[in-house]
Amino acid sequence: MADRQLDEWDIAHGGLRSLSSREIKVFWDGYLARRNDPRIRHGSLYSRWRHVADDLVVSLYLTNRSVGLFVRGQRGEGYATTVNRLSAFEPALGKALGVSLRGEYALCYLSNHPVAMIDPANWLQAYEWLERQEKHFSHVLSDMIVGA
Repeated sequence: MADRQLDEWDIAHGGLRSLSSREIKVFWDGYLARRNDPRIRHGSLYSRWRHVADDLVVSLYLTNRSVGLFVRGQRGEGYATTVNRLSAFEPALGKALGVSLRGEYALCYLSNHPVAMIDPANWLQAYEWLERQEKHFSHVLSDMIVGA
């Protein structure tokens, strides 16, 4: 997969059985109830977007084998544009977030937590990790980019 570009819409496919749309909805409903934050909005079936600014989003995602997040621009902004804009804050931003601007996939500051999401018994752990990371990313981005 390293030599093919991954898009956030592809991120849920691979190895384990797929999550059903019902399972995905139940997971996100639980996460949104837990967070109760109006800045988190629907992104796609597999993702929710935590808006930090008009042109800065923490994209939260769910796959059958992990939960994770990455930084993106506004809807329609391409990866190259986002990378170029965020490069101005390197290396401090990457160090503060704990991940690299550019990784294996064309997603900025990708961080993931491997866990079998086909088992609802793992969801509490996934919620806790995702919430902790979402808060961390949002805080760092607000301080270093929005507040700059």
